[in-house]
Amino acid sequence: MIQVYFLSVAYLLVGAGLLLVDQYGGRLLLLIRLRSSFRNSKTFRAITIFGGLALVILLLVFPIPPGPKVLGDLVPAMNIMALWVWFVSQSISLSRSRKAESVAEDDEQSAKNREEDMLSYTSSLIETNKRNFGIATLVVACLHFMVPMSVLL
Repeated sequence: MIQVYFLSVAYLLVGAGLLLVDQYGGRLLLLIRLRSSFRNSKTFRAITIFGGLALVILLLVFPIPPGPKVLGDLVPAMNIMALWVWFVSQSISLSRSRKAESVAEDDEQSAKNREEDMLSYTSSLIETNKRNFGIATLVVACLHFMVPMSVLL
C-alpha cells in the first residue's frame, strides 16, 4: 500500500497549496495555477473529490506497516477527510455561483436559503481559519512523509 502513502502525501500537499494560495500565491505562482485548475476544470474537481474519499477509506483500512490493522494512519485520514469536505463545499459553491450568473440576479430568497445551508456554514468555518488549516495540513503532510511508519500518524 505504498502507493496509497504517496497519494495521500500528494493529496495533503495539494490541499495545503489550495488553502494557502491567498497567503502565499504572490510568491509561489504554482499555487495560483493550482487554484485556477481547481476552479475551471470539472475533471480536476471530480478527481480531488472522489480521490479524497477513496484515500480516506484506504488509509483507514490499509495503513502503512507496522501500524494497527485498522486506523493506523488516523491523523492523515482525518486531515484528508476535512480537506474532502472543503473541496466538496468549494465545488458546490462554484457550481452555484455559475448557475446564479446565468439566472436572473433579483432572486434574493434563494440567496438567503443558500446562506443557511450547512455546507455554506462549513465552508465559512474553514474559510475563516484557512491559513491555520493549510499550515496544519502542510505539517501533517511533512510528518507523514518523513516518518511514514509512526503509529497513528
